[in-house]
Amino acid sequence: MSDVETAIREAFEHTEYDLGNVAVNRRQVRVPVRQESADPDALRAVIEEALGADALATVTVTTERIGGEDTVGTVVSFRHRS
Repeated sequence: MSDVETAIREAFEHTEYDLGNVAVNRRQVRVPVRQESADPDALRAVIEEALGADALATVTVTTERIGGEDTVGTVVSFRHRS
């Protein structure tokens, strides 16, 4: 597990959001949240608190199926500045 993934998981432990499998591929990070109508600004705030606001670039928030299941959730994707 990468430091980025660990920091994100720890930040979400104390929230109402249930995470799927956080994926880190080089500097691209994908954070699936199982709640379909999760507030994008709140999700971004949790991630910014965990990593620092300057660590996020090109943030996108989408609604899609999580892990190929029938569960529809909110996914935050961003490029992590090291």
